[in-house]
Amino acid sequence: MFTNQDSKTNHFLLLIKAIVLFNADQHEEAMLLVKELTAACPNTDTIPRRVIEVYLRVELGTKALGDAHYDEAADHFTAAVSSGVFSSKIIHQTYDDFIVLFGWDLESLVLTTYQKRCQAFLSAGKSDEALEAHNYMMDAIDESVKASCLEWSNEFKERCSALAAQDNCILGAEIPGQDQGGYDAEPNFFHGMHQVRVTYLPYFLSHIVITVFSEFPATTSTAP
Repeated sequence: MFTNQDSKTNHFLLLIKAIVLFNADQHEEAMLLVKELTAACPNTDTIPRRVIEVYLRVELGTKALGDAHYDEAADHFTAAVSSGVFSSKIIHQTYDDFIVLFGWDLESLVLTTYQKRCQAFLSAGKSDEALEAHNYMMDAIDESVKASCLEWSNEFKERCSALAAQDNCILGAEIPGQDQGGYDAEPNFFHGMHQVRVTYLPYFLSHIVITVFSEFPATTSTAP
């Protein structure tokens, strides 16, 4: 159990332990350790802990994206984006420590996470959510970063439009036997099915009648 008496150094070492656990593919244990620190040490500097939790979230999202678990990936990336850690002030406050210890590139992490979140929604076939995530990203990043990913942005919007057009095409596909106005283009389309019902019905009724009457006991009549 962790308490508020833990020193800043011990707290930081426990966060390093969480990263080591995560790198050893003990993802659940690592995330649990971070959450325990969050609950047990609310008065400790939260910035390193928040940055680590976000980074691990992004790593989980990246793994899920690579495994084609697109909805799961989108959830992880959305949690990272919604954490509030992606402000440049917070990133720069912890950038030096983690770049030295683990080689983390937290500056590019922000843009990478936004883009991967967009891709996760698009790969999941959710063009509306993908475009919404793209617009959110473009509103959140600064002008210099926006200029650096302009080509990616234009290409991504084209892919979203193509997916949306494909979805509309599928939804608007013609129903067999009807023209675009919804009128019968082939009057005999259901004719075969009608014939089956017509020929089968008399046999079905006759079978019921025979069955019902067979339940009555046979009787004989005698002359008075």
